Amino acid sequence: MADPKRSKRLLGLILGIPIAVILLSSAVYYLAKENIVNFRTVNRGTLINPPMQLGDLHPQRLDGGEFLFDRADSRWVYMVVGGRECTDACERMLYLTRQTHTALGKKVGRVELVYLAVDGPLSANLRDFLESEHSDTTVLHVNGNEFLGKLQNLEIDPFDPQAFYVVDPKGWVMMYYRAGDTELPTLTTLGKDVLKDMGRLIK
Repeated sequence: MADPKRSKRLLGLILGIPIAVILLSSAVYYLAKENIVNFRTVNRGTLINPPMQLGDLHPQRLDGGEFLFDRADSRWVYMVVGGRECTDACERMLYLTRQTHTALGKKVGRVELVYLAVDGPLSANLRDFLESEHSDTTVLHVNGNEFLGKLQNLEIDPFDPQAFYVVDPKGWVMMYYRAGDTELPTLTTLGKDVLKDMGRLIK
């Protein structure tokens, strides 16, 4: 014959498990919301949620043709966003993406460099600079207001000159990196973080 006290304890344990799970989940949610505990992913970059489909903006090449994604030859993209001019921090992001791109080694062909202009044709100075210092960078144009509208919920200014984006081969702008400053040690550390992330993304 079963022990009544033991049966009650067992029943209490069974009924108590769901309650404990709910309480634990609530506590975890509160700690994360209040930033008391930081449950970060292994990514060094910041994921964009939801990601933005760059193809919806129909980015145009300098020759007027549209830059297409989700093709057999589509690659990952490091994308620096700027305007008719690109100086100071923006120029340093071009430097960072170029150096990080080169450091990919055998995987360098899996990533493309892009400068996304959002306010009209490039200045003559910027065209000359890109041709001399960043000849492997593809220049694209989109409507700046449309770009801003797509990323209006981003935690940073979508036009932040100290940031650059990662776009997957299907055209999803899915992550960004932002440098706290543009000094060489900071850029070197950030570059190492980018390489660690890309090592996981490009298999």
